[in-house]
Amino acid sequence: MKIFGAVAMMAAVTGACAGNSGAAPMRVVTACMNPGANAAMMFRGQATAAQILKPAGIRLEWKNDERACAGSDGFVIGVSRETPANQHPGALAYAMPFERTHIVLFYDRVLTVATPAVTPYLVGFVLAHEIVHMLQGIEQHAASGVMKARWDVGDYADMQRGRLRLSEDDIRLIRSGMAQSAKAVPAE
Repeated sequence: MKIFGAVAMMAAVTGACAGNSGAAPMRVVTACMNPGANAAMMFRGQATAAQILKPAGIRLEWKNDERACAGSDGFVIGVSRETPANQHPGALAYAMPFERTHIVLFYDRVLTVATPAVTPYLVGFVLAHEIVHMLQGIEQHAASGVMKARWDVGDYADMQRGRLRLSEDDIRLIRSGMAQSAKAVPAE
């Protein structure tokens, strides 16, 4: 296991109180992504990703400059606008959960998969899906929901309606992955 990856995860995932409501503490996760030319679409996607992860006790903190997360301060999300056909064929993004620092969003592919009305939601779901892989530290997929390996037309409709969610198993795996990552960081 790479020590750098473990340190990156600890830096990205810090405790924050959820207020005095008695709720479980929220974890702040920093994600850095330069939105590029279509900032409005990306910002809507970021807001969608944040809403998806909230029930798992995760609060996403977005930074617009990838350099803010470089060197272990969080997840760096690169945006590919001209993805070669032979790079992860059929995928809308990929994460490196064992490295725990990098995600690549294939924005050009996202634009071709769904209708324009669905695209902002799809950006958010793709981002959330890959961030969950990073938090879980595994490449496991679910039979349905946010962590499904390949979404279909029905899933896209559920995205728009706010019905596509993380399962309890997904949330359990997030907590387990974060706990494992915390244990991997050597004490000072």
